[in-house]
Amino acid sequence: MINEPTHQYIISHAAADVAQLALHPSKDPQVDMPMALQQIAGRQKAKEELPDWYATGGILYPKKVSMEQCSSSQTADYKASLVSGRAFADLSGGFGVDTIALARKFERGYYVEPQEELCELFHHNSKAFGINHITIINDLLENSIERLDPVDVIYLDPSRRDSHGRRVVSLSDCTPNLLEWKSALLEKCNTLMVKLSPMIDLHQTLRELPETYAVHVVAVNGECKEVVCIINSKTATDIQMIAMDLRNDDNTLFNTTLETERSAPLFIATEPGTYLYEPNAAVMKAGIFNALSQQFQVQKLAKNTNLFTSDALREDFPGRIFRIEAVHDFHPRKTGKELAHLHNASIAVRNFPLSAEELRKTLKIKDGNACYLFGCTLYDGRKVIIETQKDEGE
Repeated sequence: MINEPTHQYIISHAAADVAQLALHPSKDPQVDMPMALQQIAGRQKAKEELPDWYATGGILYPKKVSMEQCSSSQTADYKASLVSGRAFADLSGGFGVDTIALARKFERGYYVEPQEELCELFHHNSKAFGINHITIINDLLENSIERLDPVDVIYLDPSRRDSHGRRVVSLSDCTPNLLEWKSALLEKCNTLMVKLSPMIDLHQTLRELPETYAVHVVAVNGECKEVVCIINSKTATDIQMIAMDLRNDDNTLFNTTLETERSAPLFIATEPGTYLYEPNAAVMKAGIFNALSQQFQVQKLAKNTNLFTSDALREDFPGRIFRIEAVHDFHPRKTGKELAHLHNASIAVRNFPLSAEELRKTLKIKDGNACYLFGCTLYDGRKVIIETQKDEGE
C-alpha cells in the first residue's frame, strides 16, 4: 500500500512537524505526500495513545478524523475486560482498536465498517497483529445486522458527528440511532456494550436505556474519556455504577449501585475540616457523591459543591487530597489582601460565582503550584476561598 520512497520518507521524518512538512513537500515525485503525512501524523498520535500499535511493525494509520475518534489502548483493553464469550461483533469498526482488543479475548468476531478504506486498513493491520479470526463486513450496520450470526457480545460506538461534521451528544442524534436499533441488536446478542460521549447526560441516558445494568465512566490519567453502558434484554432492577481512572502507575476504582447512591444519606459539613478532597473526573461524571461520602466517611461542603472534607485522613479517597491551611470569606478586595503573601497558586472553583480565571484576576495571583486555592460555596451559602497544600501522601 506504500511504495519504498514513501516508506523511507515516513521513517526519516517520523518526529517532524506535519504542518511544516505539508508546507515543504518532498521533491521526489515518487513520494506520496498525502499518504506520508497521514502515516507520520498517525504514528505520532499512536506513540502517546496506542503504544502497542506503535510498537508493532507494519501498522498503517487512517485519516485524522478516524484517529481522533478511536479509543486509546488503555480504554480498549479495559472494555474488553468487561465482557466474555466465544463470539463478538464490533458494529462500528473504524480504525479497529476496540476490535483488536476484543479479538484477543474471543474465538471469532465480526468487524463492520461502511468505509472501504478503513476495511482495507483493518485487514492489513489485523494481519500485522497475527489476528486471523475476524470476518470483515464492508457495509452499514443497518444492512449487515441480518447477516450476522448470533454472538455473545455486540460492541457499538455510534458516530457522534452529524451530516455536517458537527459534534453531537444525545443518543437520538448519533449514527446509528441506538434507540431505534436497540431491540434488533439485543436479538442478536446476550450483551450489548455501547461507548458514549463523556458529555452524555447520564440520567437521560438511563431513562432511554432501562435495560442498562452497568455504567462504566472511564477516565485516563484524570481526564474523563468515555461512558460505557452494558445492556441486556431485561430491565435492570439496580444498576452498577463504576468510576474507573486508568493511570500509568496505578488505577483507581470506585463502584457502587444506583440504588445505594439514591438511598445513602448526604453528609454535609458545617465547616471545612483538616483535609479537602476533590473527586477524580470519573467520579465527578458518575455523580455518585452520596455513596462516596458514606463509604469514605467524608462530608460534602454543600449540596451543590462537589468537594469533601474530613478531620481524619482518608488516604484511599479516589481523587486529589489537600491539607487545609486557612479558610477565607470571599470579599474581592479584602481577600486579595489576605492572600497577598502568595506569589503564585493553582486556582479551581466549585459552585462559585466567578470562573477560575476571573478569580485569579480578582486576587491578582499568578499561576503556579506554591499552593492550591479553591473558590467554593459552603452549606450556609457563604462564598469562601480555601487555601490548601497538596497532601504529601498524594
